[in-house]
Amino acid sequence: MHSIITVSMRSAAVFTAMTAVSAPTHAEVVLDTLFQDHAVLQRDRIVPVRGSATPGEALELSFGTLHAKGVAGADGRFSIDLPPMAASTEARVLTVRGKSGEATASDLLVGEVWFCSGQSNMEWTVEASHEADRAKSMASKLPLRSFKAPHVTANTPAARVEGGWRVATGETVGSFTAVGFWFGVNLARGFDLEVPIGLVDISWGGTRIEPWIPLDSMAQSAFKPTAEALAAEIAAFRARNPSDLARAQAEEDARVAKECEGYWHRALSNEIGQREGWSQPAESSDFPTGWSEAKLPAFYPALDPALGGFDGFVWFTREFKVPAEYANTPLTLHLPAIDDGDHVWIDGQPVGNTIMNWNTPRHYALPKGLTEGAHRIVVCVLDVAGQGGFADGIYSLTKPNETSRRLSLGGPWHWRKGGGVPQVAVPVRRDIAREPGLGAGDPAAIYNAMMAPCIAFPARGALWYQGESNAGESDNYRKLLPLLMESWRVKSGNPALAWGVVQLAGFMPFVEAEPAQGAWALLREAQFRGTAEGNSTGRAGMISATDLGDTGDIHPKRKREVGDRLAAWARCAVYGESSVAWRGPELKSAQHGTGGSVVCTFDAAEGLAARGGTALGGFALAAADGKFVWAKATIDGARVVVEAEGVTDPVEVVYAWQNNPERANLVNGAGFPAIPFRAKISK
Repeated sequence: MHSIITVSMRSAAVFTAMTAVSAPTHAEVVLDTLFQDHAVLQRDRIVPVRGSATPGEALELSFGTLHAKGVAGADGRFSIDLPPMAASTEARVLTVRGKSGEATASDLLVGEVWFCSGQSNMEWTVEASHEADRAKSMASKLPLRSFKAPHVTANTPAARVEGGWRVATGETVGSFTAVGFWFGVNLARGFDLEVPIGLVDISWGGTRIEPWIPLDSMAQSAFKPTAEALAAEIAAFRARNPSDLARAQAEEDARVAKECEGYWHRALSNEIGQREGWSQPAESSDFPTGWSEAKLPAFYPALDPALGGFDGFVWFTREFKVPAEYANTPLTLHLPAIDDGDHVWIDGQPVGNTIMNWNTPRHYALPKGLTEGAHRIVVCVLDVAGQGGFADGIYSLTKPNETSRRLSLGGPWHWRKGGGVPQVAVPVRRDIAREPGLGAGDPAAIYNAMMAPCIAFPARGALWYQGESNAGESDNYRKLLPLLMESWRVKSGNPALAWGVVQLAGFMPFVEAEPAQGAWALLREAQFRGTAEGNSTGRAGMISATDLGDTGDIHPKRKREVGDRLAAWARCAVYGESSVAWRGPELKSAQHGTGGSVVCTFDAAEGLAARGGTALGGFALAAADGKFVWAKATIDGARVVVEAEGVTDPVEVVYAWQNNPERANLVNGAGFPAIPFRAKISK
C-alpha cells in the first residue's frame, strides 16, 4: 500500500477541479448514465439511484412496489436509495418524478453486475472469436445484458458517457465482449439462470494502464510526479491566450508539412526494395519466385512467425484488372488502416502515402483514373514499433459519388521482406491547441471520460484484461495494478469490489535458443504479484491464459476459456462456492534435490499432469553463470523434479518464462495451467 503524499500547492487547484464531478443545473429530471432501459441493478446491496434535477426539487422514486423520496441538492444532484433487493428476472420500471418532470428506465432486472475493462482482448467481440455461432444460439436463453461505452477521453471527471444497455439475443450478442459474455454464461448457469447478469463493458483496445487510474489517486502514490506534471500542464494551458495558441499551432503545422514533403524519399533512400525496383516487381528477374503468397488482411507474424518481432519494411503486390466501365475516369483507391505507414504505387507510379498513422483507413485519389485491362499495385508498409501490417477493412477502387459500387482488390497478394527501420526521424505533429490530458495514453484520460460516470453504479466486481501495451515496464506495472484496484474501490464507495485479472496469453514466435526471456514474462509476473498486492479484501484473483495464445496474433480467439476461468474464480472466491476449482499450480518452493536436480513444490497441485499426456516441458535451469538450459522435468506427486544436462549446481529455475511459452504444459487435475515463475533455488 502506498503512503499518502500531499499534492503541492502549485497543482492543488487543478486537482480539485479534476476530481470533483459537478453536474449542471437541469430544468428536468435526468438519471445518471447506467440507469437506462434494460439495465441490471446489483442485488443484495443498497442501490443509490442518482441523477440531476432542479436545485432543491422534491423527488419521488418508484421501482415496482418500492417507493422512496429525496431532494436535489444545491448543485441539482440527487441520490435516492433503493434498499437491498433479491435477484429477480421480473422486468420493472424505475421512475423518478418531480415538478420539473420525470425520468423513466424500463425493463430493469436485479442480479449481478460486473465491470469488463482493459484493452483489446477484453473488448474483442463474440463475433470475432471462436464459438460465435454457439454463443448466438444460446444468447436469448440467458438473463444476460451488456452496456457498452464509446471510446472517449477527458482531463476532468465527466458526469455522463454515452452508451446503452443491450439484451443478449442472437442478433445482438455478436458485438458483446467475448470474455465478458462467456463469464456471464458460466455465472448465469451457476445460478441456475435465476440471477440476471449485467456486464458494463468499458474497454479500449491498445490502451495502457495509466489512463484507467484517477489522477488524484496517482497523486497519492509513488506516481505523484507524473500526476503533478500533468496537472501543471493543464493549468498552464488554460492560462494561455487563445490567439497565442492559434499562432503557435499554425507554426507547428507549417513545420510538419515541410518535414513530410521529403519523408518517404529519405526513408526509402537506403531501402533494398527501392534499390532493386520492387515498386515494379514484374520487371525483376525473381518475381514471383522471390515473393511469398499472402492473404490480406494480415499483420507481419501471420505472414511468417519469424516476423513476430520485426520492425521495418514489408512489400506487398497484386495484379488486378480494370473493366471498361471503370476505365479512364477519376477513381479513389481505398485501403484499410495500415500499421504504421505506407507508400503505394500503381504500375510503378506513386499514387499516395501515409506517414505513421496506424489506425486510419487510406483513401488515395487517382484523378486521371486507369486504362482498361491489367494493372499492378504495390504497397510498401513500414512498421516502426509493435505489430505491423494490414488491419481488416476495404480494398477497392470507386468512382466519384459511387461508393456503394466498388471494384474489389481482394484476393491473393504476394509479399517480400525489406530492410529494417530507416534512421529517419518521423514527422510528429503536436496538437498545440488541444488541452493536455486528452490523449488515450494520458494518465486518467479514460477513467475521467468513461469510468467516472459509471464507477458509483453498484457492482460486484471488475474483470481486467490488459497489459500488452505496458510490456517492458514490469516494475511500474506491478505498482500500478494494485493502485488501479484500490482507486476503483475508493471511487465506487465499495471497498469489497472484487477484481479478476487475466494473465497475458502467449504471443510471438517460440524461441528455442532463449529458455528465459524478459518482456511478456516479466509483465506476467507483475500481473501475478500486483494482483496479490491488491488482494487486501481477499476478493481478487488472477487466472492465467498463457496456454490460450496464438503465435501470430496478439488477439487469440479462445475467449470462452478465459471467461470460464474468470467465472470459476468468481464462483469460488467471490460467491463462496468452495467446491469450484479455479487456481492453477503456483510455485511454493524450489530446493536442491539429489545430484544436480531441483525439486519444485506447488500449491493447487492436486492431480499434477502434463497437458495432453505429452512429456512435461517449459522448465529451464541456470548455474552461477546465469545461462539457462532447457531441462528435463518429471512429476512426482505434488512435486516436479527438474534437471538439466551440464548444470550440476543450479542456482535458478524458470518455468514458462518466454513471450510465447509453448512448451509449458504443466496443469493440475482441474486442467488449469501452472503460473509462470523465475525463482532462486534454496538449500
